[in-house]
Amino acid sequence: MNDNGFSRRRILAGALGTLAGVAAAQTAHAAPLTSSTAASTADSPVTDGGSSRPATIPALREWTARSGSFRIGPSSRILVRPTDSHRLRSDARLLAEDLRALTGHAGRIVVTNDAPQSGDVVLDLRARDTLLGTEGYLLTVGESVRISARASAGVFYGTRTLLQLLRQNTTVPAGTARDWPRYAERGLMIDIARKHHSYDWLAAHIKDLAYLKLNYLHIHFSDDEGWRIESRDGLQSPEYLTKAQVRSLIELAARHHITVVPEIDMPGHLGWALKSHPEFQLRDADGNAAPNKIDYSIPAARKFLRDLVEEYLPLFPAPYWHMGSDEFLGEAEFLKYPQLDAYAKDTLGPAATAKDGIHGLVNDFNKLVRSRGKTLRVWNDTFTPDSLFPVDKNVVVEWWTDLNTPIPSTNPVTPQELVTEGYTVLNASFYPTYAYPVPSSPSPATPRAMYENWAVHRFHGFAYFDDNGTGFPFHDLDPAEPGNRGAAVHFWSGGSTTWTEEQTAESLFPRLRVMAQKTWESAPLVSTYEEFEPIVQQLGSAPS
Repeated sequence: MNDNGFSRRRILAGALGTLAGVAAAQTAHAAPLTSSTAASTADSPVTDGGSSRPATIPALREWTARSGSFRIGPSSRILVRPTDSHRLRSDARLLAEDLRALTGHAGRIVVTNDAPQSGDVVLDLRARDTLLGTEGYLLTVGESVRISARASAGVFYGTRTLLQLLRQNTTVPAGTARDWPRYAERGLMIDIARKHHSYDWLAAHIKDLAYLKLNYLHIHFSDDEGWRIESRDGLQSPEYLTKAQVRSLIELAARHHITVVPEIDMPGHLGWALKSHPEFQLRDADGNAAPNKIDYSIPAARKFLRDLVEEYLPLFPAPYWHMGSDEFLGEAEFLKYPQLDAYAKDTLGPAATAKDGIHGLVNDFNKLVRSRGKTLRVWNDTFTPDSLFPVDKNVVVEWWTDLNTPIPSTNPVTPQELVTEGYTVLNASFYPTYAYPVPSSPSPATPRAMYENWAVHRFHGFAYFDDNGTGFPFHDLDPAEPGNRGAAVHFWSGGSTTWTEEQTAESLFPRLRVMAQKTWESAPLVSTYEEFEPIVQQLGSAPS
């Protein structure tokens, strides 16, 4: 992001001159997270006109209808087997809370081996079906409900399906579901650096992510415009989250089986932090400073970066750390900073260039985070074909863009090339996973475009002419490629001084529901977004 709060990820098209996207009207959608949408229920469920599957987001992978029905009531209990009670205690309590919020019935938890009674819900870890993995489940609906899985996450996702069915009607038709996700990572990246988002907003969205079986929350908390988590050195912006609030959010996310991944973007996007340390700003031979870029050739500057990461590593127990590493310098700009070239040659060898020095820095921080038991993640735009010193293969690459310039050395390699080289990737494609305050160019893809024109194995950069992503090609992986970890909606908060977190919620509401369907990758209930919208309306938001 540049100094005026508008990301180069969103103005590259304008910079190249001819690539201004066509603004597309936002498709109408259900209301975002409010008490009214969370509390409403409907008398008649929406059903799949092409099969017997009931309406859920994401759609059930398999459903076999049976005769009979289940009805929740004041005597309904949540039964957990004694052998499973330790591992399922949190999931049972959460289900009880959500049932109370949704139906008014508390769902008393009972640890027992007794047979269920009519209206009871049984949770167990007795599933033996290996295809379910750790997040799949079996759901059997009759006079009682049984949710069986191989791991607690699977049981939890079965409870989310039950909640969605009960939202439509307190009587659920009998049947059997067998359900599991295609992709391991399914979620949201939220930029809280440029626009502060409150604790309550984040907590509500953690619950909503889980309601949709999304499991990944990436928090971009530092950038040129702000530093939004309490700092021991006082770096934080006037509006920020305390570390105690962050711990509370992480605990809430863990209860909802969501991994929270932090990002401190470096060596670019450091404008806010470098206000306090102008001596570390990157300067050219004439002394002109780049106020949002750090000169990592300075030993004290590298120590400053390391100290920042080491301060926050213990705060986040997730197995990942995101270092950004994007949008530092363009190809020709490196020539203005001979100290970066000298640093690369000193640390990597005489064949190294200044561009290689970024990869060396990434690998240094990879060693740091791996020494703490974590895996490093970065954006993809430094992965160009001319690099002699590649980033370590155990770093996860989040592919957000290509460049399509006539100079091959400036163009990031394709997702297929990354996978072939041994990396795993996340689909963070500008089109259609990016959203941001409008107006801007190109306009963010609408939820309709995401639903009808895109799949998680399809990658596309920032350059497109219309809502269908035309103008430049998609980069496709094999749909079965195991090196594709999944995808997330990415909301960047720059470009507006009046945008509110309520508007962010409104923008995210339909996109998260489309992303849930796409990343679970079961057969969709309907083929068009127009048909999908009533399902979105019917299922609403997380009940609590």
